[in-house]
Amino acid sequence: MSDTAPRNSAVAADTHKAAVEEVDRAEDVHVDGEQSKFSAMLGILRKLIGVSDVISLRLSLPSQLLDPIPNLEYWNYMDRPEFFAAIPDSDDDVERMLATLAWWFSKLLKHTGKVLKPFNSVLGEQFFCYWEVDANDVPCQTGISSSSATAVSTGSDEQDAKGKLRVEYITEQVSHHPPVSAHMYRCVEKGIEATGIDHISAKFTGLSATVSPGDRCKGIFITLKSRNNETYATTHPTGNIVGWLRGSLHFKEERWFGKSKDNVLGKVFQYDPKKQGNQVGTWRLKDIPKSCKVVASFHGNWDKTVYVQRAEAKSERVLIDLTGLAVAEKVVKPLEEQGEMESRRVWDPVAREMHNRSFGEATKCKRHIEDTQRKIAAERKEKGVEFVPAIFKPD
Repeated sequence: MSDTAPRNSAVAADTHKAAVEEVDRAEDVHVDGEQSKFSAMLGILRKLIGVSDVISLRLSLPSQLLDPIPNLEYWNYMDRPEFFAAIPDSDDDVERMLATLAWWFSKLLKHTGKVLKPFNSVLGEQFFCYWEVDANDVPCQTGISSSSATAVSTGSDEQDAKGKLRVEYITEQVSHHPPVSAHMYRCVEKGIEATGIDHISAKFTGLSATVSPGDRCKGIFITLKSRNNETYATTHPTGNIVGWLRGSLHFKEERWFGKSKDNVLGKVFQYDPKKQGNQVGTWRLKDIPKSCKVVASFHGNWDKTVYVQRAEAKSERVLIDLTGLAVAEKVVKPLEEQGEMESRRVWDPVAREMHNRSFGEATKCKRHIEDTQRKIAAERKEKGVEFVPAIFKPD
């Protein structure tokens, strides 16, 4: 047994390395339409079955399998910024908690129903944007859909003076292997900001893919400066994607609220860390001690309508109705005004070729960016210099 185990490990390692190298050289993949794109991506994933963390691999996909949008721009949590801006409004602390919950659901609008792979952000890449929200359309705490609240693509200080709220987004890629980015959202007028680290882990088994927060991702932390620095810690669930072999993908969320198949069921309760401990983040509904006071209950569908009922209320109300909501449009500086490390400027050569359907040229441009980054990393290593983020600093 002791003689064969090392050889088996070596064979497994060599097979895994060969699979990764084959994926890394896949520049001539023919893709025609979404189904072909899905099949090509599935073929690549099949070579990675059993890999402990697909996200951490140094994979370079051909441009045909990508979408012309940088990852830092695509991956954000502000699909509906008006819900974020509304969090500090109520003088009732329970309503502020429910407003935070409504915002948490509002950030889940960006499910496209198709295979989507943005550009991998390079080390030090940055993305800046903002959303403009009409102050009169910010949802009140009685539970509305806010279907009339839409962000616009252009703005000015004059518009801000006429009742526009600005929600800003600042993010930077602080690590490339593993891919980790830091982000901050803020609405200065409302005295609210949110910060966090994005780091995900993914494993593909052949039958399903599991996506979970990486060890550097502790959630999103919201601070209400206008409410004596009241803080909310929101954490990310684990999700499973099934249906790969049938070509019919279905997202099955971890049963973090109590039910699967897009349903949610939960309670808002008060607890004392000195009495109940600090393990509340691992609790499920059945784990809530009877000594905790339940102040509200909610149920519904995370991509349709969620209802809430306060403990003292006689009837429930709509917490958030997502059926009529679309992802709000962000405002981004023109390309010529962006710095050399801003996402759209970094990836503009690749995106332009992809829009022209010149995928061969797009892949060459993408390879040039990647090779340049490898050269910079090698020079940094040779000099013994560590990368230092320009915007975010470690705690």
